[in-house]
Amino acid sequence: MLLLRNKIYLTVICFALALCFNANAKLYGFQKNISHNDTNNILQMKYLPQNIPNYRALMRDNLLMLIDYAKSHNSDFQIVTHEGQSLLTKSKWEHDLEIYNQIRLNHSGINDHYFLSNSDSIPVEPPLNSNALRYLQSVDAVVINNLYCGKGQENDITINHNLGHISIDQCSNQEEIDSAIMRSLLDNKIIYAFSENQEPFQDLSSQPMINDSATNIYQVSDAKNISFLLDDTQYDTPEQMINAISLSNYDIIIINPLFRNEYPFSSDDIKRMQIKRNGGKRLIIALINVSEISTSDYFWKPHWQKNNPSWFAHQSFVNPKGFITRYWHKEWQQLLSKHFKDIVRSGYNGAFFTGIENHQYFEQLTPLE
Repeated sequence: MLLLRNKIYLTVICFALALCFNANAKLYGFQKNISHNDTNNILQMKYLPQNIPNYRALMRDNLLMLIDYAKSHNSDFQIVTHEGQSLLTKSKWEHDLEIYNQIRLNHSGINDHYFLSNSDSIPVEPPLNSNALRYLQSVDAVVINNLYCGKGQENDITINHNLGHISIDQCSNQEEIDSAIMRSLLDNKIIYAFSENQEPFQDLSSQPMINDSATNIYQVSDAKNISFLLDDTQYDTPEQMINAISLSNYDIIIINPLFRNEYPFSSDDIKRMQIKRNGGKRLIIALINVSEISTSDYFWKPHWQKNNPSWFAHQSFVNPKGFITRYWHKEWQQLLSKHFKDIVRSGYNGAFFTGIENHQYFEQLTPLE
């Protein structure tokens, strides 16, 4: 019964992750799920764990490791996250997990064997002197999927701390896009909207310009518009892409820090991209996936394969060339840190963290008594 319950939960979470990914642009967003035949095998566990890891806390710790480094080099470095609202607080789920682990370690019984799976996760303000609070205070903006053209929504934490500043919306048609833009203006949020027949994240000219101005932008909250240029396949050279960005007036542009996942943009390249066509300054923010690795990544090693190294957890549910990592593993942390240090030292204005929702995958894999 319990394994069946967990299989159902896993199916749900895989579907949720699939709804938010674009395989070409490597951005959790809008891509169909990749089916896996071996999913059920990893649910078969002979022995229940004596101590269940707090996967949310482990993800938070990784993010804080990166954030602390960035802020130590540039106090104005902007932190933008893609979804991951459950990490902004220490929820009741985490409190119940601590109780569960304590009971298991003390070899005590527990009345409700399913209480953790059913635990209420209504967001509450994180406790003082906690990493959850420190993480919340470090985030400058949260990008929410389909806030205006779908079922995306903010929670109390993002609202109270004014973090739900950006929305990515896939709309049915131009009329729905126009309505979404109008509502975002009334809400004082910035939006990236596209229709179902458009390829997102690859064409600066297709995005309507909202509130075009020469105002200098120093932080995300200053911005009135945004674009995502994550799929660079329409450009033959890095120079073509740099020129296209330089000829636009967007306040924020989020890019992959490596052209074709190979060529890193130099500090001079980034400085050029940070100037709008009208002469104002803008933010150039680098995309970084904090929990998945792909065979196209520059740090991929030829001898790696599925289940090797050991910190490969499972093939990505949304990227056929990707693997979900056990992101708390030392080797992955070292690779991630080196990649992130290069981003910070190159002069980007901030980082756009994606892949932070993968903590849910591990939570749903852990069967309870």
